[in-house]
Amino acid sequence: MAAKQKTSLLIIEEQYLLRQGLEAVFGNEEEFDVVGSISDPAGAALRVHELKPQIVILGLRETNDSADVCAALTQSDPETKILLLAPPGSEQAVVNAFKKGASACLLTDVPADDLIQTIRMVAKGQMVVPQNMANKGLVERRHTRRNPPNLSIRELEVLQLMANGLRNKDIAGELCISEVTVKTHVSRILRKLDKNNRTAAILHGHKNGWIALMT
Repeated sequence: MAAKQKTSLLIIEEQYLLRQGLEAVFGNEEEFDVVGSISDPAGAALRVHELKPQIVILGLRETNDSADVCAALTQSDPETKILLLAPPGSEQAVVNAFKKGASACLLTDVPADDLIQTIRMVAKGQMVVPQNMANKGLVERRHTRRNPPNLSIRELEVLQLMANGLRNKDIAGELCISEVTVKTHVSRILRKLDKNNRTAAILHGHKNGWIALMT
């Protein structure tokens, strides 16, 4: 049986302790491969060109212009997706970075489990932004999926797996959670989207660009 292909990551973070923490988080997960970890964003484009990571985790700091960094990374390799880790109060910097090619953003106080789930979503081509920015409409990018109001990262992931045709038992196996927990997520999704069944929720999510349908 062929080994599952790992998601390659490049970490760009100026703060040493945070960079080491990110390396530890992903180093303990078999599905990820940290191909590089650097502190200086100035040389990031060259590293992306050399290493070809699927996802770049970019720490947003006042000492670097993240928008320019995103533009350089996107130009170096348009297929590379960029996840910003932003401190609270940096909304405008995040907006500018999204305009230059960022794919997702999380706040720096995010739990490790949410960070891992978000990386999985970004790898699938989904766009994720902090809920307060999504609600305010601060981050807009044409032809790009946005996370829906009120749905958590896990709930959105469950909705996508539902759209992929997986049953609750299969979703539980995919996410390494219990089937009872999956049923709870599905019930919450239906309630939050005000839908009576899975098909209606899936079609609603696809219509609004939150999830993709299998072809």
